[in-house]
Amino acid sequence: MSFLLAAAAICASGYALLRAIGLATGRSSVDLPLSWFAGGAWVGLASFTARGLLGIPSGPATAIVVLALPAAGWAVARRRVRGLGARGDGGARWLPRPAWLFAPMAAWTAAVAVAVLLHGLATPVHTDDSYRVRALAPILAATGAWNDAARDAIAVAGPVPTYVPSLAWVLGAGIDPVHVSASVVLTFLALLTLLVALGSERGVPEAGWGAAFAITSMPFFGYHSASTYADAWLGMYLAAAFAFLVALARTGAPADAGRAMLLLVGAALVKREGELLVLPVVAVLLAQVAWRERTVRGTLGPIGLLLGAYLLAVAARVAAVGAASAFPFLRAAAERSVGAAPEAAAAAAGEVAQAGPGAGAILLRAMFTDGDLGILWWVFLASLLLLAPRLRREGLAWALLALGMVLAETAASATWLYPQFTLDHGTVHRSLLPVSAAAAVWLAWLLGSPIAPPGRPEAEARRRSRKEPRRRGG
Repeated sequence: MSFLLAAAAICASGYALLRAIGLATGRSSVDLPLSWFAGGAWVGLASFTARGLLGIPSGPATAIVVLALPAAGWAVARRRVRGLGARGDGGARWLPRPAWLFAPMAAWTAAVAVAVLLHGLATPVHTDDSYRVRALAPILAATGAWNDAARDAIAVAGPVPTYVPSLAWVLGAGIDPVHVSASVVLTFLALLTLLVALGSERGVPEAGWGAAFAITSMPFFGYHSASTYADAWLGMYLAAAFAFLVALARTGAPADAGRAMLLLVGAALVKREGELLVLPVVAVLLAQVAWRERTVRGTLGPIGLLLGAYLLAVAARVAAVGAASAFPFLRAAAERSVGAAPEAAAAAAGEVAQAGPGAGAILLRAMFTDGDLGILWWVFLASLLLLAPRLRREGLAWALLALGMVLAETAASATWLYPQFTLDHGTVHRSLLPVSAAAAVWLAWLLGSPIAPPGRPEAEARRRSRKEPRRRGG
């Protein structure tokens, strides 16, 4: 019960944040799951910034202020903030077609969701990394620990996996590790709901249900959605961001860019690796906004606000653990580039040299033949080759570019930066979860959009209005 009350408070705070910065869609089916993502990102960012940058100890008073600030901001901005094109086509359609194809897909999605829910709530923390970091960091935050070891554990886990599960404990509930896995499970359910609702709200329920089905068709993703590892949690935020990234291409609604940025900030706050993973996606999103929305200056307002807020979390991490420990992956990349790798990395490099192209081969097997990700990447490649002409028509090239850059980062980490963890199968499968979740969403919109009856996105309407005078003149 304490977790449900804390989850409700996070959702309420997230909804107030969406309204305060003009990113609510006005449809409860989309805003409710989006509020969970937004609230989690806000609670993590604000709590970590208060503790690491401002030196404010964690406690009930701090938690209440963090939860209440978005509502105060909404009250202040209520009369002057306007949404940036909140809705897309304006023709919601909830039932995908054909029914004979999507009914079994929906049944499978629901069955996996129930299985993840039951398994996640019944499974204790059982892996070494989860026990030492993922489930420990929230306990440290709830107890107010802030010594060197506590700061390092919280920085590694990330603000969202640290402060979201611990909110009920900070407010007085007894420490119960099931809150950690319950937070992951609830995020998984919110992702599925968001994907289905967003596709239906934009008039493309085939893409929404297809994305949910693709996510639940990856066995390894379902398994990790019921554990306290944070790789699937990171993938959920990234997949949700990609849902709005592809929706932006279809509708041209400027607010979708802000929603995508909000979710990318949330992804950057899940694990220390999240920041580096979403960096190229942020760059592509900014380029897409600059290209498509040159006349819509208001689009950059929420995006700039979100980026500025995230820089506070970065500053808090530097203040907590120091600059060198705040960016370990950049430091490792620099060492590898100049040949000054530490002894462990040097030994791994020698092992890779003896094994030949073993790391690359293992990565490809993890994607295509091990079965952990189902047949996602086979379908992805086939669809990309056979349906390439649709990329421009559906406006999916920008999101594909972002996806390719994330995949390149993942491959570089697995084969060049930390090949030892690929050779021993330690992290290669988990590292593929975020990019695979994003790929599932992109693929579903590529395959699902042509099934839907022709919509009338704003961008298409503008193109028709520009062409009409020329037809009359002819």
